[in-house]
Amino acid sequence: MSPSTTRAEQTLATRQRMVKAAYEHFCRSGYLGTVISAVAQDAGVAVPTIYYTFGTKATLLDEALGAAIVGFDQWRKPPPNPIDIVELLPWHSWWAAFETAPTSAAALAIFVEHGVDILQRVAPLVAAMHGAVGDPEAAEVVRVSEERRVESYREAVRVIAAKPSGLRSGMSVSTATDIVVALFSAELYQALAVGRGWSHRRCIAFFREVLESQLLGSAAAS
Repeated sequence: MSPSTTRAEQTLATRQRMVKAAYEHFCRSGYLGTVISAVAQDAGVAVPTIYYTFGTKATLLDEALGAAIVGFDQWRKPPPNPIDIVELLPWHSWWAAFETAPTSAAALAIFVEHGVDILQRVAPLVAAMHGAVGDPEAAEVVRVSEERRVESYREAVRVIAAKPSGLRSGMSVSTATDIVVALFSAELYQALAVGRGWSHRRCIAFFREVLESQLLGSAAAS
């Protein structure tokens, strides 16, 4: 292993450690209650390192959300904005299996199984994201993240629709996307898992049943 590779890996590991520490603080203390010095202490870095790497607390929130979506171990420095969200979807380790699934029902099952894992990680950030609206930069992070969520769901629906059996009769990609955006959310996961005490597996079964019935109909889902 070359020295340059070692440095690159160390830099990435430090970034991941800072992002994970920030995520934990945002989940616990909210956006406004999160203190950069506490994040730095938990990450084992100096405060200037946080600011040098991320610039602002809003950017740190952006990366904490991104890491929660793709997985903390797989997170790396995000590409420059603006970028088509479709280019980021292969960051998901399960995306290739989703794209090559043999039927629409099989693809939806993969999407739900791994998508609920994402909802589980994002759900604790919901309060922090709602509390960030008083900071214009952080509010923009939340707005862009919602746009990306919609576009990523739209792309997932396109993949499902192109599979054998496709979507149910009369269901357009646009309408199917609206349904997924409304039903497949971190807020609803939080309401079920935390508010009602549902297990993670029960949440997966619920989302799969609901989305299958709404998007595929009984013939494709059977």
